[in-house]
Amino acid sequence: MIENSMFEEEPDVVDLAKDSTAFLVITYYTALTLTNPPISCIVSSNCLTFSRFSHCPPSSTSLQALEPDEVVYEPRSSRLLVRGLGENDLDDEEEDYESSARLLGMSFMNRSSTHNPSSSPYNRQAPPRSCSCPSARMLVVGVFILVLVASMAMALYFLPGCTFTKAGCGKANSSTPMEPSYPNSTNGELFPWNELRLPASVRPVNYDLSLTPNLTSMTFTGRTVINMTILHDTKRIVLHSSELNITKATFQVGEDKSVEVKVLEYKPWQQIAVSFPEDLKVGQVCVLTLDYAANLSHTYDGFYNSSYNDKTGAKRVLAATQFEPQAARKAFPCFDEPAFKATFLVRITREPGYITLSNMPQAKTTTLPSGLLEDEFEQTGVNMSTYLVAFIVANFTSITRNVSNTLVSVYSVPEKKEHTHYALDTASTLLHFYNTFFHIDYPLRKLDLVAIPDFLAGAMENWGLITFRETSLLVGNQSSPLDKQLIANVVAHELAHQVCVCLMCLSDVCVCVCVCVCVCCVSVGLDNHGLMILLLCLQDNVFLGVRFKAMAKDCLNSSHPVSVSSQVTTPEQVSEMFDSVTYEKGASLLLMLKTTLPDGQFRKGLIKYLDNYRGSNTVTEDLWNSLTQVGVVCLRHSISPHSKMELIVFVPS
Repeated sequence: MIENSMFEEEPDVVDLAKDSTAFLVITYYTALTLTNPPISCIVSSNCLTFSRFSHCPPSSTSLQALEPDEVVYEPRSSRLLVRGLGENDLDDEEEDYESSARLLGMSFMNRSSTHNPSSSPYNRQAPPRSCSCPSARMLVVGVFILVLVASMAMALYFLPGCTFTKAGCGKANSSTPMEPSYPNSTNGELFPWNELRLPASVRPVNYDLSLTPNLTSMTFTGRTVINMTILHDTKRIVLHSSELNITKATFQVGEDKSVEVKVLEYKPWQQIAVSFPEDLKVGQVCVLTLDYAANLSHTYDGFYNSSYNDKTGAKRVLAATQFEPQAARKAFPCFDEPAFKATFLVRITREPGYITLSNMPQAKTTTLPSGLLEDEFEQTGVNMSTYLVAFIVANFTSITRNVSNTLVSVYSVPEKKEHTHYALDTASTLLHFYNTFFHIDYPLRKLDLVAIPDFLAGAMENWGLITFRETSLLVGNQSSPLDKQLIANVVAHELAHQVCVCLMCLSDVCVCVCVCVCVCCVSVGLDNHGLMILLLCLQDNVFLGVRFKAMAKDCLNSSHPVSVSSQVTTPEQVSEMFDSVTYEKGASLLLMLKTTLPDGQFRKGLIKYLDNYRGSNTVTEDLWNSLTQVGVVCLRHSISPHSKMELIVFVPS
C-alpha cells in the first residue's frame, strides 16, 4: 500500500548543534552510504528507510525524535548538507551517492520493507539501466549511408556491364542489330513472328470456305483453302486464328504435291504460323488448307448463335456473323486485316428447315448423302476485306423489289414480316439516289437487309448482306415519325458504306467512316428522286444534336485525333477507334469542308476519289488530294483541303 506520506517533502538540512542524538542518526546513515549507497533516506523516530532497502537501529539504542523547530529547511539541491560538517568533507563519490538518493527519494519511498523482517538491508541493487536515444544528426547520417549503399547495390545489379572506372559502362554496338526475340507458341516452340501486325511477305488471293454449323450442339466444323502469292522471300506464313481447333493442315507450292505441315499458335495475338526449312520465292503461288472445329460464339461476335420465340412460344435458333473489326478469325483462319483483300467463295451445309444467306447470290444447292443441304454462293466479283464477309443460317422470310438491276430484299422472322415494308421503301429510294449522286452503279446483283433478333451493333455494312438490330430496321403500324427518321438514317448510313466498301484500310479507318457518315447526311439533306420528307427533318433534329455531343466529348482530355493510324498497336485499340469522335466529329469536319469549298467541288472530289481508288486501300491524304485536284481555283496557296484537314484531323480538340 502506498501512503500519502511517501510523497511528503523531507528536511534537506539537519542542525546537529541542537541535538546530539541526531548526530548518531546521521553518522549511522553515512556509514551505510559508504557501504551500500541508498537511493533515498528518511530520518524517522526510530529507523532509517530507503527506497531500495530499510534499516532500523537496534532496539537497545533509543533515539529521540526531533522537534519541528529543531529542523532547519534549506532550498533543495543535489547534495545533502549537514550543519557541523563542511561541504568539502565528503568526497565526490559520496556526493554522487547522496545526490542520487536525495533526488529519487523525494518521489518514491518504500516503507513496506520496514514490515518485512526477512528482507536484507545490505544487499546492493544493480544500478538502473538506461538507453540513450540517438540525436537527429546521427539519424540523418545513418539514413544517408543506407540510401547510398542501396543505390550502389541497385547500380551493380541493373548495370552489370559497368566497372565504375574510367572505362565506364559498356555501350551496345549500334552497327550490329540485336537479334529479335520470339515468343513461345502453345506447344513450347518458338513462334516465328513477334509483331501484332502481320508480315507483308504473303498476299491472299482467294478464300474457299466450307462450313457446317450444328444448331443443336452449337458447334461447327470448317475447311478453309487459301490461295496466296509470295511477295517477298520468306520461310514463314503468319495469319490469324482465334478459338479454332485446327485438326489438319496441308501446304502446296505451285503444282507440287501437297504435304502436311505443323501449325504453331500464339494465342495472345491470335496468330498461327507455318514455318518452312527453305525460302518461299517471290512470285510463287501457294495453297494452304486448314481443317478445324469450334464452338458457336456466345458473345455476339464471330460466328455466333442466337434465338427467339415464334408465335407459338417455341424457341427457334439461328446462327449469324459479326466480324468487324477483328472477329473473322473466330470463324475461319484468315489474314484478318483490312489491307489483305481477296475474293471469297462460301459453301454452307444446313438442315432442310433453314435457309442460308451470304454476301453473294446463291449459285446452287446440293443434297448430301446425310440428308443435309449444301448451299454454294457465287464468288465475290471484287476483292474485299475479311471483316465484310457474312453468312446466316436461320428460318427467315423476305419481301423483295428490283431497283436498278439489283434485287433488294428485307429479311425478318416470319412473325414480323409485315414490319419490313418501310425499310424496303427507304432502301430502294436511297440505292437509286446513290447510283445517281456518285455516277457509280451498285456492283452486285442483290442487296439483302436482315433484321436479327439478337444483334449487338445497331447495323453492320457487310457487302451485299447488311445486318441490323430489329429495332433499327423494322417499323410497326404504331411507330412514330421519329422512329421512321432514325431507321431512315441507319439505312442511309449502311448503304453509303456499300459505295465505300472496298476503300478502308486499318491504318486510316476514319476515311471510310467519315465519308460514309457525311454522304449519309448529304443524302438525308436532299429531296432527290422522291426521298421522303421525313428525312429532311432528320438533318435539323438529329444530326446537329448528335454532332454537338461529339464535339463536347472532343473537349475532354480523353479525346483523340480522328486519324489514329500511329496509335494502333494492340487488338483492343482497334475496337476503340470506332467511337463518336471518329464518326460524328469526322463527318462534321467533312461537312464543314463541303460548305467551305465552291459549289459542286466536294461532290466532284468524292466521285474522283471513289473512281481512282475503287477496290484498293486508301489513306487520308488520298481524299484530300482528290478534293484539291478538282478545284476550280488554285487551292494550294489559299484554302487547300489537304493542308487545312491535315491539321484538323490529326490533332484532337
